[in-house]
Amino acid sequence: MAEQPPIKKYRANCHCAAYVYEVNLPEIKTGLHSDDSYCYKRGGVFQCLQSDDDITFVKGDAATLTSYSFGDVKHQFCANCGTYLFRVDSKTYVNLRAFQNLDVWDLLETKGIDGASPPAEWNPPKFEGPEPPAEIAEAKRIYTGGCHCGAITVALKIKPLDSTYEDPIVECDCSICSRNGYCWVYPSKSQVTIMGWYNISYYAFGRSVWRKTFCKACGVPISNYIEGYDNEEIEKLPEESREWARSHLDWSPVNVRILDGVDMGELNVTRVNGSTIREPFYVNP
Repeated sequence: MAEQPPIKKYRANCHCAAYVYEVNLPEIKTGLHSDDSYCYKRGGVFQCLQSDDDITFVKGDAATLTSYSFGDVKHQFCANCGTYLFRVDSKTYVNLRAFQNLDVWDLLETKGIDGASPPAEWNPPKFEGPEPPAEIAEAKRIYTGGCHCGAITVALKIKPLDSTYEDPIVECDCSICSRNGYCWVYPSKSQVTIMGWYNISYYAFGRSVWRKTFCKACGVPISNYIEGYDNEEIEKLPEESREWARSHLDWSPVNVRILDGVDMGELNVTRVNGSTIREPFYVNP
């Protein structure tokens, strides 16, 4: 009989700390990914539990997580901050992005989930809003996309998002970007049209200038939103936030994972250590 690897206790949480749990797993060196359309938008990286008894909730109740089901799979996330915690089919998979002191960039590899059922067929929701008004002299495309359930749709007018794209495309290891699997592109507000704002939840932390948006129903992260502050409103912000707000008022960052027709493998993605750049630094619960 092969020797069993030693078991280690890991701690995980959603970003707002409404849910904190501990889980016993062999030392994590690799991860699992799923080819289904939802996990693609979420950037999920998983490990499979041998038993649900391996999890102990320190805070929060798993029964109160928001669930979104597609095909034979249930996805569970925090309704307040949007953090994706569990993928459940005949087994339960924990999303490693929510783990404390574990960087998914450091995993040796990720491989497909063994024995997973073929992904359910999914048709991207149709964007029916107005074209973004931006005038772009260079070669451009209009990409559409959105959340998984179709409650929110997006159009982005931008240079082709492929290997020729030279502006920043960023994955950040800060506490919220790493948990939600964002891959950012940075258009101006006139380049983006978002439909279904009434279906959007907002989550802010730290300086609270930016607010992360995600779908209330399916939890898919959409964009980074900054208010249209006027000078009087900016002066009311904490001093350390004012210049940041002024210099980013026209930004409308979009999560590339939600866009249809983009091959993530072609993109020149820069990894940024946002976790160490700007105070206040996140403290794991």
